[in-house]
Amino acid sequence: MKLPQLSFVFGCGLLVAVAGCTFPSSRRMVPAAQANVMQNAELGTVTAVREVNIEGQKSHLGLLGGGAVGAAATKPGARNSNVGSALGQAAGAVVGAVAGQAVEEVTTRANGQEVTIRLDDGRIVVVAQDVAGGFFRDGDRVRVLHGGGGARVSMATN
Repeated sequence: MKLPQLSFVFGCGLLVAVAGCTFPSSRRMVPAAQANVMQNAELGTVTAVREVNIEGQKSHLGLLGGGAVGAAATKPGARNSNVGSALGQAAGAVVGAVAGQAVEEVTTRANGQEVTIRLDDGRIVVVAQDVAGGFFRDGDRVRVLHGGGGARVSMATN
């Protein structure tokens, strides 16, 4: 690979690495969509827990980054600039885009739990969430917050 291509590939890798960095905080992170949204809180008891994987994100970053890397990797040399090598570069870009998006989805997957809860009024609800909110076991007393198009489970504090 030539120096400009190597620099481009390195730059894309650095951009992806920096974009995934976050600063640690002792406070619980609330998604922006839940800010200033009234939610209902109900108490209940966990009756079943099942481990799940939560699908990762599929943004344009993986698609475009993978496509750029694929195109750069299959770029023809100065003496090899015919239609066949242009098609090869296009195919490399497509394969790179598909692979880049797949890699992004796999690397952003989260471990989660599907928690079945019997609410105090007798209704049964199921909430799937990542384990950042904590691990739950059968018999745990929990609080279910729901509203604004989502729900989450946390340990009851009373």
